[in-house]
Amino acid sequence: MKTIKFFILSMFFLATNYIYSQTEAGYKFSEYPAKKIEKTKAKINYSSNSTGSSFKTQIKEQYKNGKVDFGGHYITITWGAGAGLTVGAMVDIIDGKIYDLPLSEENSYRGTYHRENNNILYKPNSNLFICYSSLNSEKEGYVKLNYSIYKWNDKTKKFSLIKTKEITEKQVD
Repeated sequence: MKTIKFFILSMFFLATNYIYSQTEAGYKFSEYPAKKIEKTKAKINYSSNSTGSSFKTQIKEQYKNGKVDFGGHYITITWGAGAGLTVGAMVDIIDGKIYDLPLSEENSYRGTYHRENNNILYKPNSNLFICYSSLNSEKEGYVKLNYSIYKWNDKTKKFSLIKTKEITEKQVD
């Protein structure tokens, strides 16, 4: 019985380590750690950001049903803005303040390419935020991905752009 428990625990540890150490566009989420805070969700402060009043219904519903999924104590909220564009915000569970995600037409337009149906990448225990837009490549069967790599600074409450990077890769059907 102890051997089975040890095996299961080992597999869980390895899977968790794999997920958090994955590399995307040459960056590892594990290299931008954020301490996860266990706390009851604060009431949303809609007046803390103009996005709060403009997208109140989206924010309210996703926050209510969401779990911390970024930066240790933030719940991300995203919604479609038409034609493959995604925009969004995040809410701090500590004080309920809303912050805009660094998403725009330049860095979150999916086009016709949907790798794992997600072009916005982040982890609960990381301050690394990666997004990309996809464009057709001149090379048939390939797609051009324009990455924007950001780091969230929890002290200043701002995203800073680390780098933009273009990668051409084989299109997955």
